Parts: sequence; C-alpha cells; structure tokens
Amino acid sequence: MVKLDVVKAAFSGFGVIGRNPLAVLVWALFVGVVGLLPAFALFGGIFSTVTELIAAEQRGVEPTPEMVMPMLGSIFALLPVLMLTGLVVRVVMTGAIYRAVLFPKDSGWFYLRLGARELWLGLLFIVVGIIGFALAMVMMAVVVPLIFVAGQNADPLVQMVMVRVAMLPVYGVMIFLFVRFCLAFPMTFAESNFRLMESWSMTRGNGWRLLLVILLLIAMVIVAEVILGLIILAAVAAVIGAGAMKGDWSEERIVAFFSQDPSVWVQSLLPWIIGGSVIACILTALMAVIFTAPWAEAYRQLRASPDGVA
Repeated sequence: MVKLDVVKAAFSGFGVIGRNPLAVLVWALFVGVVGLLPAFALFGGIFSTVTELIAAEQRGVEPTPEMVMPMLGSIFALLPVLMLTGLVVRVVMTGAIYRAVLFPKDSGWFYLRLGARELWLGLLFIVVGIIGFALAMVMMAVVVPLIFVAGQNADPLVQMVMVRVAMLPVYGVMIFLFVRFCLAFPMTFAESNFRLMESWSMTRGNGWRLLLVILLLIAMVIVAEVILGLIILAAVAAVIGAGAMKGDWSEERIVAFFSQDPSVWVQSLLPWIIGGSVIACILTALMAVIFTAPWAEAYRQLRASPDGVA
C-alpha cells in the first residue's frame, strides 16, 4: 500500500506558488474580474437606492415601497449571476491549481481553462453541495433539540458546554466524511469523469495521514493570522507615527463624515476600497492554492504512478 507523505502534501501549495508566481497573480486578477466585479455591480444598485433613501430622509420624506423596489430588483436580477460567477471562479481556479500540480507542463493560459475537466468538476461541486445540504439538515434535526434542551438551563456556562458537546458528533462526522471523500475532486479532474465513491477506496489506510494534512493546514491558518495581525498593527502604528491620523477622530466626527451625501464619502474611501479589493483578490488566490494543492498532491501520491498523472 502506498503511504502518503504528509509534509510534502500539506506544503505542496507553497511549491505551486514558488514555481508559478506570475500564474498566481493572474489567478488573483481572474478572481477580481469574474468574482468581484459582478458583486460590485450588485452593491452599486443597492448603493444607488440607499443614496436616494438617505436623501429623501434628509428632505423629511418618508421612504415608500416604490423607492425600495429598484434595490430589490437589482438583488433578484443579479443573485443568479453571482451564484453562476461564484461557481465558475471556484471551478476554474480549482482546476488551474489541480493542473499546476498534476499536469505542470500544461501551463498555457496560466493553467486556466474551462473544458471537460472543469465541467465534470463543476458537476461534482453541485452534487456534493446538494448532498452536504441534505446531511446538514439531518444532523441539525438531531442537534437542534439538544440545543433547545441546553437553553432551558439558566446557567450560561452549562448551556455553552452542552451545546459544544452536542456539536462534537457533528464535527466528527464532517471531518470523517471530508477525509474519505477529499480525493474525489482531484480524481474527477484528473480522470475527466465523475468520481465520488472511488475516493473512499483510495483513502483507505491513509485516513490518519490525511487528517494530519488537515491539522497542518489549520496550523498554517493560525500562523498566517498572527503574522497578518502583526503586519496590520505595524502598518497602523506607522500611519499614526507619520501623523496621517492626527486630528479629531471622535465619534461625532465619524458620524458627521458618514452623514454627508454618500457620493462624497464613497469618493473619499474609493482608494481604500480599490486597494483593499486588490489585496483581497491576491490573498484569495494564495489561500486557494495553499488549501487546494494538498489534495491534488495527495491524489498524485496515492495513485502510485512513478511518472505522476498521465
């Protein structure tokens, strides 16, 4: 039986980033264009309606349902688009990362495709989403009554302990199922066919090693959060030290700032919104690589092909 190299699998995402830094930046751009811009279009419609409601309130006019309808229309019109673009981003990004691990020579278009492999992957995402939702409903039907019983106790500490204990079996089932089916996605992509139960057979005998991969990834998240927090604190300290935030930043001033016409404060915050969006897209691409590549690497190892995936 082939044994999984836990460390190599867990850190394979960093290898992908190191070998393909430009591709990762292109993936971040893809996330921004396909995933973020449609969301901005939705928020733009909402913002326009909110601006009108604020202006009406300042004039002493009571908002009417007719004034809210454009916002609701924007939401209902764009929600299906957002769901579709979200699925496209997830499928294409996952496929690109899998391709970088399993088919590294197939680097055209920075590994981005929307072909048969991605379509099978998309189908698997949808099927697993439906099954996951059904399982969640079943587990909640068991857990919710226990939480209700816990809520009858007057002691908040006892309530918290009872809820946590009630959730432990749920977490255990979720982790077990993830470990046994985590290779279905790279397997479906690599073999360009629907694969789900086949992951159960492939993961047999390596469950604990796959669990260790998960634990290492969780440890990476904790370390990354600490580092990111220190960077943010250092940046804030530098800004304060440079005097950029001197002045009256009282609650009254903040309220007065946001009481202006929305177009005024949005224009002031626009550079920060753009900068934050760029950083968010880059971080999204990096995190996607770090948390997706390990399962493609695990599949590559457990497939036991000396030349990798053919």
